[in-house]
Amino acid sequence: MHFSEDDLRQALKRKDPGSGFTQRVMARMEQAKTEDAAAMKGKPAPSAKKSNGFFAWWQLRPAWIVAVTAVLLLGFGWAGYQYAEYRHQKQAAITAAIHEKELQEAERARDQAILALQIARSKLNHVLQQTQLPADGNDKIRRQRL
Repeated sequence: MHFSEDDLRQALKRKDPGSGFTQRVMARMEQAKTEDAAAMKGKPAPSAKKSNGFFAWWQLRPAWIVAVTAVLLLGFGWAGYQYAEYRHQKQAAITAAIHEKELQEAERARDQAILALQIARSKLNHVLQQTQLPADGNDKIRRQRL
């Protein structure tokens, strides 16, 4: 759809509001004055809606909405931070436990290797002592348990 400048001029041209426009404006002004006067006396305006629900204060105090929203955002942010710290501590504890278990296993393996070397050393010493003994007169092979 293509609009021309003439269409735009026609749409924006001044129009007569019609007869009685001034009377309608004046009547609305009088109505606003009476509502303001009634509000000043502490009486609710005749056209004011009464809302007795729990959330009625939200309509009267928009600043409360901002304040409650800010408190909720701060609360959720703080809770998220605390949860992240909790998870980090749990992960660190698990990592430390795994590290401790690996150290214990390494220590046990070291002890077993030392024991194996001690056994091998004692067997080799025994064999060395047997080879250095003077040979008996018989050439029979001695059977001896190592």
